[in-house]
Amino acid sequence: MFATSERREGAIPPVLYLSAEVAPLSKVGGLGDVAGSLPAALAALGVPMVIITPWYQGIEERVPLARLPIELSVPLEGRVERFLVGRAWLPSGVTVFALANDRLFGQPVIYDEPRDRERFFAFSRAAAEFARLFPPGIVHANDWHTALALVWLHRWFDDRRDGPRHALVLTIHNLAHQGITDIGYARRLGFEAEELLFEEWQRYPGTINVLARGIHVADAITTVSPTYAEEIQTPEFGEGLDGLLRYRREALWGIRNGIDVELYDPATDPVLPARYNAEHLEGKVHCKRALQAELGLVEDPTALLAGVVSRLDRQKGLDLLLEVIDEVIARGVQIALLGAGDPELGRAFQALADRSPGQVSVRLGFDPVLARRIYAGADVVLLPSRFEPCGLGQLIGLRYGAVPVVRRTGGLADTVQEWAGGQGNGFLFDAPTPAALLEAMERALAVYGRPHEWRLLVRAAMQSEVSWEGPAQQYLELYRSVASARSSMLAPAQR
Repeated sequence: MFATSERREGAIPPVLYLSAEVAPLSKVGGLGDVAGSLPAALAALGVPMVIITPWYQGIEERVPLARLPIELSVPLEGRVERFLVGRAWLPSGVTVFALANDRLFGQPVIYDEPRDRERFFAFSRAAAEFARLFPPGIVHANDWHTALALVWLHRWFDDRRDGPRHALVLTIHNLAHQGITDIGYARRLGFEAEELLFEEWQRYPGTINVLARGIHVADAITTVSPTYAEEIQTPEFGEGLDGLLRYRREALWGIRNGIDVELYDPATDPVLPARYNAEHLEGKVHCKRALQAELGLVEDPTALLAGVVSRLDRQKGLDLLLEVIDEVIARGVQIALLGAGDPELGRAFQALADRSPGQVSVRLGFDPVLARRIYAGADVVLLPSRFEPCGLGQLIGLRYGAVPVVRRTGGLADTVQEWAGGQGNGFLFDAPTPAALLEAMERALAVYGRPHEWRLLVRAAMQSEVSWEGPAQQYLELYRSVASARSSMLAPAQR
């Protein structure tokens, strides 16, 4: 898998990147986008990257997979689960190893809540076994689904102090999801927890917290924006782990996400009815007219068209939008919403579309092609999130010239600056209230009513830095740091 020749001084060791979803093989949300694009950006900087992910049914139809003569066996509920291994390559050339187990991952679904503890405990154990087959490098896990791989690798190193070890990195994409599991069930799944962490017995006695255990053992912890790294050390955003994160603050890095600017490029995107760039916006006008026709909205070039591409969830603040949407519509704004999630929110938005035909369009589900057409056709993109670790919607919106209207939190605060005096790229509000959201929309409408200034704002938005270039350099620095620290732990004869 990796070259066996001696690496040059200062070179980054091989990185095994573990993720529950990896676009284009599998994707539910931002994690899939990040796992499909960050490794490519790092590989372009010379980092030897390999991705490990589950082999869900159907991914071989998106990317050709070749089965390898490798089998991984892990204990699970008193039996042995066997994982076969397939190899594929992302369009960027990065190698992906997909671990196949028909009983656990043989359906075309990524998350299956009633069985996710069983599925990802086994996958994490298999990924850790895979890591032990190869020379020590860096193992980079993402969220709770793969955090246990770090725990097992750390435990195995503790049991065998005479050998080299992998450096361990954990990225927290959303602290709200922690993999909290009944301790008896965890033991049946093959995880022995002789001692409980303070965060476990204090908050939910009788459970283990998978994410907390990953945070405990990781050599470095990253979050997906600098502001979110600060927020999660507070009780308001820490989800019960703020004390642990403050304790590990010296190992905590806040690195904003980026997007694949070749995939998301309105100048070349093949799914758009017209192409455009920051200097030539005529194509965006055509995209707006085409989107209005596609979604059954009144074809009015003067109406401000607001796009919402989001998971339907209270976290995303969409209930705030519902409370003021009649007032927003009364100001002539059109709404194009695409999303899936909370059925109650879905029904509420659908009822709104039914009573406001021509002004509101709602499509429930996941459609990446329509999503890009919404970004291209919309004048603004709405993200009124209560909290947002990073957010990709505002980054894609900026790239396509859909001006973000966002709450000042997490990565939204790091990537959107208030438009004033010819500077900035969007509109922000602070309080998570309907009134604050409405006031931000009114500021956007006021600038929209000044066409020359609006064109300047759209150009500024499209010229915002949203790529992986800067963040990848920060990950490179992080990898060098943990690799150096790992090397310093070895005796001279082991180096």
